[in-house]
Amino acid sequence: MVQLTLPLSSLPSQRRKAGSLRASEAVNEALRHALANCGLSRETVADELTRLTGEAVSVHAVNNWAAPGKGDRRIPLELLAALTEVTGDPGIARAALAPAGLTVLTAEQTPLFELGRITAEDRERAKRRKELWEKIKA
Repeated sequence: MVQLTLPLSSLPSQRRKAGSLRASEAVNEALRHALANCGLSRETVADELTRLTGEAVSVHAVNNWAAPGKGDRRIPLELLAALTEVTGDPGIARAALAPAGLTVLTAEQTPLFELGRITAEDRERAKRRKELWEKIKA
């Protein structure tokens, strides 16, 4: 059996410029900012990451993630939620997702977003309702 592959030109990601989703510098800067402003030592951050995830995270790993010259040492994605919880800063996730045009909402922002979404849907329904009434009257 032969598996057919799609031509690369048909992939939605082909619309993006090569390298356009690179976010490593922004993520690294956001991590340094989160660590500097959370009020915790990096040892405490590492200990809390270990406690929350059940995975051993050393202070050396945290230091390597935050080191400007260690671009090859990346934060494991599975630790992102715990890191956000420990530092109280969603900036790391925001920095990682921003190049793709995605955003991260805090728990406080989520109801406002939902209200906006519902309001936009209500306006669309009202517009459609008005169009239908116009057809009925005609």
